[in-house]
Amino acid sequence: MSVGDTDAGPGEPRPRNLGLRAALKRLAAAGLGLASTRAELLSVELTEERERLTQRVALVAAGGLMLAFGAMFAGAFVIVMFWDTHRLWAIALVAAAHLGAGAWLLVRARNLGRGAPPPFAASIAELRKDREIIERALGERDEAA
Repeated sequence: MSVGDTDAGPGEPRPRNLGLRAALKRLAAAGLGLASTRAELLSVELTEERERLTQRVALVAAGGLMLAFGAMFAGAFVIVMFWDTHRLWAIALVAAAHLGAGAWLLVRARNLGRGAPPPFAASIAELRKDREIIERALGERDEAA
């Protein structure tokens, strides 16, 4: 009997004996498939994050411009209305109102950013699951050996 022969008789199918090379090929194919899937997920999340950021910047810019125009005209109205009697108090009040509103908007924008999920959270979670599965599989293999 030569190496690799089995006890199978003539006409019987020989059991398939996978070698190290075949196992490595399957492992590499599975790893590439896994990496490909994770890269696609990362790409989708990156596109979503970019779109969300673009929308947010556009809305903030447009809203800021409209608020600036509205505040400018409201301030001018108050100052002109009190020009003859209390012009300095009117200017101080308008300036204080603008400073307060600006500070409130900055705090609100900061808090809005804190509430958002971290970028690529789904990809990170999937990679953690993959690592746990691989660690369990390796642990089971080591226990069986």
